Amino acid sequence: MLRSLDEAVAELYRFVPGSAALRVGYSLDRLRSFLDDVGAPQDRLRVVHVAGTSGKTSTAYFTRAMLHEAGVRTGLTVSPHITSITERVQVDGEPLPEPVFLELLDRFLPKVTGPLTYFEVLVAFAYWAFAELEVDVAVVETGLGGLLDGTNTATRADKVCAIGDIGLDHTEVLGETLPEIAAQKAGIIHPGNTALLLAQDPVAMAVVRGHADRVGAELTVVHDEGPADLPLFQRRNWSLARAATSAVLGRAVTPSALVSAQPPGRLEQYGDLVLDGAHNPQKLDALRESLAERGVTSAAVLANLLVSPPAKLDAALLALRPLAAHLVVPEFTVLGDLPKRSVPAAELAERATALGFTSVEVCPGLPGALAVLRARPEPTHLVTGSLYLVSQVRALLSDPGQAL
Repeated sequence: MLRSLDEAVAELYRFVPGSAALRVGYSLDRLRSFLDDVGAPQDRLRVVHVAGTSGKTSTAYFTRAMLHEAGVRTGLTVSPHITSITERVQVDGEPLPEPVFLELLDRFLPKVTGPLTYFEVLVAFAYWAFAELEVDVAVVETGLGGLLDGTNTATRADKVCAIGDIGLDHTEVLGETLPEIAAQKAGIIHPGNTALLLAQDPVAMAVVRGHADRVGAELTVVHDEGPADLPLFQRRNWSLARAATSAVLGRAVTPSALVSAQPPGRLEQYGDLVLDGAHNPQKLDALRESLAERGVTSAAVLANLLVSPPAKLDAALLALRPLAAHLVVPEFTVLGDLPKRSVPAAELAERATALGFTSVEVCPGLPGALAVLRARPEPTHLVTGSLYLVSQVRALLSDPGQAL
C-alpha cells in the first residue's frame, strides 16, 4: 500500500522509460485499449478539452472556476504539475487530499499491466478517478499537441473543445510550420463536438476551421477580451474559458473575474519577485507585454530553458532580452527521471551573450542563484523560462529560511 506521495511518485516514475517525445508510428491505440479494460472512464464523463501553444493551463483553470461558480461539480487535470502530483487530479478546485489520492492510486496501479508511459498512466488515472468520484464535468488540458495526445481518448459528441493561441513550439515533435502545428491542436475536435477558437493568425484559424468542417463539428471564433483587472496575457484565456463554460451550460454566462483562479507560476508575485513559467518565444513576449502594462520594462532575471532546437532557444532569449537588465543563469535539473533536461548554464549564458545580453552571470545551484537574484539592485526580480524551474523556486520560497 502506498504510504506517501513520495512513494506514489516513485511508482509512477517506473513508467518513464520509453516515454520519449511522440515517435513515428505512435498512436493512441494502446491507451484506448487500456481504458477499455478499466471501463472506458473517459466515455462516462462530460469533457472540456483545452489545447493550444500558449495559455491552455490558464484557460483550463478559468473554465473550471467558472463551472464551479455555476454550481457544477468539476474535475481538472493539467500538465505539468507545479507543487504536487495531486494537481493532476483536482476536484472542485482542490487537488485531492493526499489520503484520497493515495487510496485511488493504490486501487488503480495494479490494473496497469501493459507498456504505458508515465503521461499515459497519469491521463488514464485522471479519467478513472474523475469517473469514480462522479464529477459532472472534467476539464482536461492536453500535454503536447492534441491529435496524438493521451487526453484525446475522450471523443464523446458532447465534448467542448477550447483551442487557444497557436504558435511554433515543440517543432521537433509537432511539425515545423504553423499549419502542421495547428493540425495537431485541431485534432482534439471530433464529430459532433462544440469547438471554440481564439481569433488569431488566419493561417492557423483556417486549418482548425477546415478540420472542424471535415468532422462535422460546430466552430465558434472567440474575439472578445477579458476584464481589465486580469494581467494582459490572461484576458484572452479568460474569454475562451467563458465561451467554453457557456457552451457546457447551454447559456451565456457572465462570471466574476476570478483573479484567484489563475494557476500557480503565472505572473505570480512575492513582493518584488515575480514567477512566470513562460518557456517559448510567444509566452515570453506576452509576459514582457503584461509586465510593461504594469510599468515594468526592466528587471533582474533568473532564467534557464529546457533543451530545445537552437532556433527556439535563440528566439526565446531574444524575446527575453529587452526586459533583462541582468541575467542570472542557474544550473537546473528537472527533478526525478522525467525525460526533460535544462540547457547547461554555461552554454545558455554564452548563447545569451552572443545574442546581445549585456550582463550575464552563471550560478552553479538554484538556491545560490535565487539569493544572487534577490540581492540585485533592480526593483523587479523575475524567474522565468520553465515551469519546472518555477516549481523549484516556489518550493524554496515556501521554506521559512527562504521566505521573503
